[in-house]
Amino acid sequence: MTNDNAIFNAAIKMANQAIELDRNKQFDAAADKYLSASETLYDFAKFCKNSKLKALAIDKAKQYFKRAELLTNMSKKKIKVPSGGKGPSSKKRTKDERDENKTDDEEQEEITDEEKELRKVIDGTIITERPKETWDDVAGMEIPKQAIREAVVLPMAHPELFTGARKPWRGILLFGPPGCGKTLLAKAAANECGVKFFAADSASLVSKWLGESEKLLKTLFKVARLDAPSLIFMDEIDSIAGKRGSGNEGGGERRLKTQFLQEMQGVKSESDKLVTVMAATNLPWQIDSAVLRRFEKKIYVGLPSIEGREKIFELCTKGVEKDDTVDFKALAAATEGYSGSDISTICREVVMLPVRELDVSGRLTDGDDTINVRPIRQEDFLNVMKFIKPVVSKEEIKRFEEWRDEYGG
Repeated sequence: MTNDNAIFNAAIKMANQAIELDRNKQFDAAADKYLSASETLYDFAKFCKNSKLKALAIDKAKQYFKRAELLTNMSKKKIKVPSGGKGPSSKKRTKDERDENKTDDEEQEEITDEEKELRKVIDGTIITERPKETWDDVAGMEIPKQAIREAVVLPMAHPELFTGARKPWRGILLFGPPGCGKTLLAKAAANECGVKFFAADSASLVSKWLGESEKLLKTLFKVARLDAPSLIFMDEIDSIAGKRGSGNEGGGERRLKTQFLQEMQGVKSESDKLVTVMAATNLPWQIDSAVLRRFEKKIYVGLPSIEGREKIFELCTKGVEKDDTVDFKALAAATEGYSGSDISTICREVVMLPVRELDVSGRLTDGDDTINVRPIRQEDFLNVMKFIKPVVSKEEIKRFEEWRDEYGG
């Protein structure tokens, strides 16, 4: 218990330091101290057996986090006001003060030398090139495609239509079973918009160096604001935004999640900088509720329809000779419950069969220059489908649909 008290006292000491920095208008440093205190208190609460002390720790952690979030937003907007105070009215400001504020506004998005170094890391680990995928590459999924057009493509292509109460979505969550095209949809949307595209995943954001992950995430969002309009796509968002209080969560993960929440709040508050955050997950029920609230628009990307499956068969066998027996409509009907990834795997196996037959027969090594590859047949697909089965079970689909009914999408 003595050790527990030491942890609690250390957190309170950090909070007092934050308060002192806050009073001295050192908002960035104060925000960092508030966050550290909040994280320490949350960790303390997980192991504290005293219910009253645990409740006190959680209450204070929430207060410190809220203050850190406020100070971070103030810092982004260069609001120079003391804690709890009111800024001077515009009528009483001198010309020098107005000029100073103007300079702050113009330079608020400047990147420091440290952030320039982190941008190099971003350039090396986060995809920033415009994707080549188009809507034509997305088979079926008409409902998700239309929802993404309304949420992402139209606001960026026609910003004049989204004014006043008609505001564009800033946070969009794609959820559904694995292999159903969530990443493909995001890439096609970015291509359609013609905006700067940042693709990140947990592996590129989580760093072994303490504190670097938060800086990398902060720089990613800052660069996205500089390059606005832009689209940030984060795959497997559940891996960095899991529910707080889970047994596997460490201090680093909590700090990264806190930083992400702050950046998402900043994206929503800056109406003049059109930065859209799109995330994908196969485990929406594992996402922390605070993170989930930041994603205002939720889009369910489920298994392809029969028309979608037919189109996937066509796309995945494009350029390969087929005989007259191949019937994509019949294959689509026979693959109910298959994901787009499952069908792609079937097609890859089928188109290799003629080549495999030539190799096994020795035709590819006998020096014969006249090699004829037979066309693929309907029976090839049927034979392959005997041992390639759907990856996603009916029980999993039911769980996704129940989550969709509860949270929307």
